[in-house]
Amino acid sequence: MDSYPSEKDLLAELDRCDQLIRACASGRLSLADFRAAYNDFYWSFALDGHESDQAGQALLAKYASRIAPHKMVAEAILAKVCSDTDAVHESYRAAGRFGSAEAVRRLKLVAEGLPPR
Repeated sequence: MDSYPSEKDLLAELDRCDQLIRACASGRLSLADFRAAYNDFYWSFALDGHESDQAGQALLAKYASRIAPHKMVAEAILAKVCSDTDAVHESYRAAGRFGSAEAVRRLKLVAEGLPPR
């Protein structure tokens, strides 16, 4: 039985999603298109390790520094972004929610810390 994830697949997806972050941060990709293409990568690729066997856990640990920015995107950006219409309401701001402009600003910070292409 093959381990999940495979190193080849993990690295290919990390590279692809790094590129998506860069494209959105630079304005070449809208936030909506980014979200559709990124597809909640951290969770959908199970980078928290919940689907991994021991070998998969070791692989995730090996690439922890490459995975960390995607955890930040999942937990600190995508989990908190809301519609621009809702973002103006105090109740949303009080809950730590923000709109698309702030999401892109945060993606720019993440992009700056990604490994060179």
